[in-house]
Amino acid sequence: MLPRARDASFEVPAAGGRSPRRFADIVYEQLFRLIGRGEFPKGLKLPPEGALAERFGVSRPVIRDALSRLKDEGYVRSQRGSGNVVVRGAVAGATAYPPIRTVSDLIRSYEFRLTVEAATASIAAERRTAADLADIERTLARAENELEHRVYHLLADLNFEFHRAVARATHNAFYLHTVEMIPNFVGVDRLDSTAFEGEDLPQRTQRIHGEHVAIFDAIRRREPEHALAEMQHHIAAARDFVLERQTLVR
Repeated sequence: MLPRARDASFEVPAAGGRSPRRFADIVYEQLFRLIGRGEFPKGLKLPPEGALAERFGVSRPVIRDALSRLKDEGYVRSQRGSGNVVVRGAVAGATAYPPIRTVSDLIRSYEFRLTVEAATASIAAERRTAADLADIERTLARAENELEHRVYHLLADLNFEFHRAVARATHNAFYLHTVEMIPNFVGVDRLDSTAFEGEDLPQRTQRIHGEHVAIFDAIRRREPEHALAEMQHHIAAARDFVLERQTLVR
Protein backbone atom coordinates (compact mmCIF):
# COMPACT_ATOMS: atom_id res chain seq x y z
CA MET A 1 0.00 0.00 0.00
CA LEU A 2 1.31 3.44 -0.87
CA PRO A 3 1.97 5.84 2.00
CA ARG A 4 -0.42 8.71 2.60
CA ALA A 5 0.57 12.35 2.45
CA ARG A 6 0.20 14.97 5.16
CA ASP A 7 -3.27 16.35 5.88
CA ALA A 8 -4.20 19.30 3.70
CA SER A 9 -7.06 20.70 1.67
CA PHE A 10 -8.59 19.29 -1.51
CA GLU A 11 -10.26 16.44 0.36
CA VAL A 12 -12.75 14.01 -1.13
CA PRO A 13 -15.25 12.56 1.38
CA ALA A 14 -14.89 8.80 1.64
CA ALA A 15 -17.75 6.31 1.71
CA GLY A 16 -18.76 4.47 4.84
CA GLY A 17 -17.52 7.08 7.30
CA ARG A 18 -13.85 6.50 6.50
CA SER A 19 -11.24 9.25 6.53
CA PRO A 20 -11.42 11.59 3.53
CA ARG A 21 -8.96 11.07 0.68
CA ARG A 22 -7.17 14.13 -0.66
CA PHE A 23 -6.90 14.82 -4.37
CA ALA A 24 -3.13 15.12 -3.90
CA ASP A 25 -3.01 11.58 -2.47
CA ILE A 26 -4.89 10.19 -5.44
CA VAL A 27 -2.80 12.08 -8.02
CA TYR A 28 0.36 10.96 -6.22
CA GLU A 29 -0.77 7.34 -6.48
CA GLN A 30 -1.54 7.75 -10.17
CA LEU A 31 1.82 9.35 -10.95
CA PHE A 32 3.59 6.73 -8.82
CA ARG A 33 1.90 3.98 -10.81
CA LEU A 34 2.66 5.61 -14.18
CA ILE A 35 6.34 5.86 -13.22
CA GLY A 36 6.42 2.27 -11.97
CA ARG A 37 4.81 0.93 -15.14
CA GLY A 38 7.19 2.81 -17.41
CA GLU A 39 4.63 5.15 -18.96
CA PHE A 40 6.67 7.92 -17.32
CA PRO A 41 10.09 6.21 -17.67
CA LYS A 42 13.37 7.15 -16.07
CA GLY A 43 14.85 10.20 -17.79
CA LEU A 44 11.50 11.55 -19.00
CA LYS A 45 10.73 15.23 -18.60
CA LEU A 46 7.28 15.38 -17.05
CA PRO A 47 4.60 17.57 -18.65
CA PRO A 48 4.27 21.09 -17.18
CA GLU A 49 2.17 21.49 -14.03
CA GLY A 50 -0.64 23.04 -16.04
CA ALA A 51 -0.79 20.07 -18.41
CA LEU A 52 -0.78 17.62 -15.50
CA ALA A 53 -3.50 19.61 -13.75
CA GLU A 54 -5.66 19.40 -16.88
CA ARG A 55 -4.93 15.70 -17.31
CA PHE A 56 -6.02 14.78 -13.79
CA GLY A 57 -8.73 17.43 -13.49
CA VAL A 58 -7.26 19.14 -10.41
CA SER A 59 -5.63 22.45 -9.51
CA ARG A 60 -1.92 23.24 -9.80
CA PRO A 61 -1.42 23.26 -6.00
CA VAL A 62 -2.64 19.65 -5.96
CA ILE A 63 -0.09 18.75 -8.64
CA ARG A 64 2.70 20.53 -6.73
CA ASP A 65 1.80 18.61 -3.57
CA ALA A 66 1.89 15.25 -5.38
CA LEU A 67 5.18 16.12 -7.14
CA SER A 68 6.67 17.22 -3.83
CA ARG A 69 6.09 13.75 -2.40
CA LEU A 70 7.67 12.12 -5.44
CA LYS A 71 10.68 14.41 -5.08
CA ASP A 72 11.00 13.63 -1.37
CA GLU A 73 10.96 9.90 -2.20
CA GLY A 74 13.58 10.28 -4.93
CA TYR A 75 11.43 9.53 -7.98
CA VAL A 76 11.39 13.02 -9.48
CA ARG A 77 13.92 15.85 -9.47
CA SER A 78 13.71 19.47 -10.56
CA GLN A 79 16.37 20.26 -13.15
CA ARG A 80 17.15 23.79 -14.27
CA GLY A 81 15.94 24.29 -17.81
CA SER A 82 14.21 20.90 -17.91
CA GLY A 83 11.46 21.15 -15.31
CA ASN A 84 10.61 17.98 -13.41
CA VAL A 85 12.43 14.85 -14.58
CA VAL A 86 11.88 11.21 -13.58
CA VAL A 87 15.13 9.98 -12.02
CA ARG A 88 14.02 6.68 -10.50
CA GLY A 89 11.71 4.07 -11.98
CA ALA A 90 11.27 1.82 -14.98
CA VAL A 91 13.47 2.35 -18.02
CA ALA A 92 11.72 2.75 -21.37
CA GLY A 93 12.34 -0.23 -23.62
CA ALA A 94 10.97 -2.99 -25.77
CA THR A 95 8.74 -4.33 -22.98
CA ALA A 96 6.49 -1.26 -23.14
CA TYR A 97 2.96 -1.66 -24.49
CA PRO A 98 2.80 -0.77 -28.21
CA PRO A 99 1.64 2.82 -28.78
CA ILE A 100 -1.92 3.38 -29.96
CA ARG A 101 -1.83 5.99 -32.71
CA THR A 102 -4.59 4.93 -35.10
CA VAL A 103 -8.08 3.47 -35.01
CA SER A 104 -6.59 0.25 -36.37
CA ASP A 105 -4.20 0.12 -33.39
CA LEU A 106 -7.14 0.71 -31.07
CA ILE A 107 -9.13 -2.18 -32.59
CA ARG A 108 -6.14 -4.52 -32.21
CA SER A 109 -5.70 -3.39 -28.62
CA TYR A 110 -9.30 -4.27 -27.76
CA GLU A 111 -8.97 -7.57 -29.63
CA PHE A 112 -6.00 -8.38 -27.41
CA ARG A 113 -7.84 -7.33 -24.25
CA LEU A 114 -10.92 -9.38 -25.15
CA THR A 115 -8.90 -12.58 -25.14
CA VAL A 116 -6.34 -11.92 -22.40
CA GLU A 117 -8.56 -10.16 -19.85
CA ALA A 118 -11.43 -12.61 -20.32
CA ALA A 119 -9.02 -15.45 -19.53
CA THR A 120 -7.71 -13.42 -16.59
CA ALA A 121 -11.20 -13.09 -15.10
CA SER A 122 -11.86 -16.80 -15.60
CA ILE A 123 -8.65 -17.86 -13.85
CA ALA A 124 -9.24 -15.31 -11.07
CA ALA A 125 -12.62 -16.95 -10.42
CA GLU A 126 -10.87 -20.29 -9.95
CA ARG A 127 -7.97 -19.13 -7.78
CA ARG A 128 -9.10 -16.04 -5.86
CA THR A 129 -8.58 -15.93 -2.13
CA ALA A 130 -10.39 -13.97 0.55
CA ALA A 131 -7.58 -11.39 0.38
CA ASP A 132 -8.05 -11.06 -3.38
CA LEU A 133 -11.76 -10.43 -2.95
CA ALA A 134 -11.05 -7.77 -0.36
CA ASP A 135 -8.55 -6.15 -2.75
CA ILE A 136 -11.08 -5.99 -5.58
CA GLU A 137 -13.81 -4.78 -3.21
CA ARG A 138 -11.61 -1.90 -2.06
CA THR A 139 -11.18 -0.77 -5.64
CA LEU A 140 -14.91 -0.98 -6.28
CA ALA A 141 -15.61 0.96 -3.07
CA ARG A 142 -13.25 3.74 -4.16
CA ALA A 143 -14.98 3.94 -7.54
CA GLU A 144 -18.39 4.01 -5.89
CA ASN A 145 -17.22 6.85 -3.67
CA GLU A 146 -15.95 8.89 -6.61
CA LEU A 147 -19.22 8.24 -8.44
CA GLU A 148 -21.24 9.36 -5.45
CA HIS A 149 -19.29 12.61 -5.24
CA ARG A 150 -19.12 13.03 -9.04
CA VAL A 151 -15.32 12.99 -9.18
CA TYR A 152 -15.47 11.58 -12.70
CA HIS A 153 -11.96 12.58 -13.77
CA LEU A 154 -10.48 9.94 -11.44
CA LEU A 155 -12.58 7.05 -12.72
CA ALA A 156 -10.40 6.22 -15.73
CA ASP A 157 -7.50 5.29 -13.48
CA LEU A 158 -9.79 3.39 -11.08
CA ASN A 159 -11.14 1.49 -14.09
CA PHE A 160 -7.69 0.11 -14.85
CA GLU A 161 -6.99 -0.39 -11.16
CA PHE A 162 -9.96 -2.77 -11.07
CA HIS A 163 -8.56 -4.76 -13.99
CA ARG A 164 -5.17 -4.99 -12.29
CA ALA A 165 -6.80 -6.24 -9.08
CA VAL A 166 -8.54 -8.99 -11.08
CA ALA A 167 -5.19 -9.92 -12.65
CA ARG A 168 -3.56 -10.15 -9.22
CA ALA A 169 -6.23 -12.66 -8.23
CA THR A 170 -4.93 -15.09 -10.89
CA HIS A 171 -1.73 -15.55 -8.86
CA ASN A 172 0.06 -15.70 -12.20
CA ALA A 173 2.74 -13.05 -12.68
CA PHE A 174 2.49 -13.29 -16.46
CA TYR A 175 -1.15 -12.23 -16.49
CA LEU A 176 -0.49 -9.50 -13.96
CA HIS A 177 2.47 -8.10 -15.87
CA THR A 178 0.51 -8.15 -19.13
CA VAL A 179 -2.43 -6.25 -17.66
CA GLU A 180 -0.04 -3.83 -15.90
CA MET A 181 1.37 -2.90 -19.31
CA ILE A 182 -2.00 -1.86 -20.73
CA PRO A 183 -1.84 1.93 -21.07
CA ASN A 184 -3.63 4.25 -18.72
CA PHE A 185 -5.61 6.52 -21.06
CA VAL A 186 -6.28 9.33 -18.55
CA GLY A 187 -6.19 12.34 -20.84
CA VAL A 188 -3.39 10.87 -22.97
CA ASP A 189 -4.84 9.16 -26.01
CA ARG A 190 -7.63 11.07 -27.68
CA LEU A 191 -8.85 7.87 -29.33
CA ASP A 192 -9.81 6.30 -26.02
CA SER A 193 -10.14 9.15 -23.52
CA THR A 194 -13.52 10.03 -25.07
CA ALA A 195 -14.91 7.21 -22.92
CA PHE A 196 -14.64 9.56 -19.94
CA GLU A 197 -16.20 12.65 -21.51
CA GLY A 198 -19.67 13.77 -22.66
CA GLU A 199 -23.04 14.79 -21.27
CA ASP A 200 -24.04 11.21 -20.52
CA LEU A 201 -20.90 10.65 -18.41
CA PRO A 202 -22.78 10.08 -15.10
CA GLN A 203 -24.98 7.36 -16.57
CA ARG A 204 -22.13 5.79 -18.52
CA THR A 205 -19.76 5.64 -15.57
CA GLN A 206 -22.49 4.04 -13.48
CA ARG A 207 -22.92 1.43 -16.20
CA ILE A 208 -19.18 0.71 -16.29
CA HIS A 209 -19.18 0.34 -12.52
CA GLY A 210 -22.13 -2.05 -12.75
CA GLU A 211 -20.19 -4.16 -15.25
CA HIS A 212 -17.24 -4.29 -12.84
CA VAL A 213 -19.55 -5.40 -10.04
CA ALA A 214 -20.96 -8.17 -12.26
CA ILE A 215 -17.44 -9.42 -13.00
CA PHE A 216 -16.58 -9.33 -9.31
CA ASP A 217 -19.73 -11.24 -8.36
CA ALA A 218 -18.82 -14.03 -10.80
CA ILE A 219 -15.29 -14.17 -9.40
CA ARG A 220 -16.61 -14.18 -5.84
CA ARG A 221 -18.99 -17.08 -6.63
CA ARG A 222 -16.15 -19.04 -8.32
CA GLU A 223 -17.91 -19.12 -11.70
CA PRO A 224 -15.11 -19.07 -14.31
CA GLU A 225 -17.32 -19.24 -17.40
CA HIS A 226 -19.60 -16.52 -16.09
CA ALA A 227 -16.61 -14.32 -15.18
CA LEU A 228 -15.17 -14.81 -18.67
CA ALA A 229 -18.47 -13.84 -20.32
CA GLU A 230 -18.94 -10.77 -18.11
CA MET A 231 -15.40 -9.54 -18.88
CA GLN A 232 -15.90 -10.10 -22.61
CA HIS A 233 -19.13 -8.10 -22.46
CA HIS A 234 -17.38 -5.32 -20.54
CA ILE A 235 -14.43 -5.00 -22.93
CA ALA A 236 -16.64 -5.24 -26.03
CA ALA A 237 -18.95 -2.53 -24.70
CA ALA A 238 -15.99 -0.20 -24.12
CA ARG A 239 -14.63 -0.93 -27.58
CA ASP A 240 -17.96 -0.29 -29.30
CA PHE A 241 -18.53 2.95 -27.42
CA VAL A 242 -15.12 4.35 -28.34
CA LEU A 243 -15.26 3.27 -31.98
CA GLU A 244 -18.73 4.76 -32.47
CA ARG A 245 -17.33 8.16 -31.51
CA GLN A 246 -14.39 8.25 -33.89
CA THR A 247 -14.63 10.70 -36.77
CA LEU A 248 -12.79 10.75 -40.09
CA VAL A 249 -10.74 13.87 -40.66
CA ARG A 250 -10.59 15.09 -44.25
